Amino acid sequence: MAQLRDLIDATGDEAKEFIKSSLLDLIKEAKSETESVVKETGEKIEKWLVFKLEGEIDSDELEALLNTRRRVIRQFLNSQEIATRARLEKITTGLIDLVLNKALDAII
Repeated sequence: MAQLRDLIDATGDEAKEFIKSSLLDLIKEAKSETESVVKETGEKIEKWLVFKLEGEIDSDELEALLNTRRRVIRQFLNSQEIATRARLEKITTGLIDLVLNKALDAII
């Protein structure tokens, strides 16, 4: 039991740093991707509202454009969820590898 505790203590700082940097990267990527989609959506809606006010499109066309954008946003969110799950699996696998490598180094 003491050897296991020593092993866990030996990987502690490395594991914390690995998790910290991996999660920060994940958050940074998600934020960047989300910001661009939000900006693009805002620009499109603003343009469509101007078209509506100027009579270039009617209410039905505006509604159709908004519904299409809603679907695009849903698809984006679904792909973000899948990508995040894959990234978290990769982080978990990396952490397991780190601990196993430390264990193997201690044994060999």
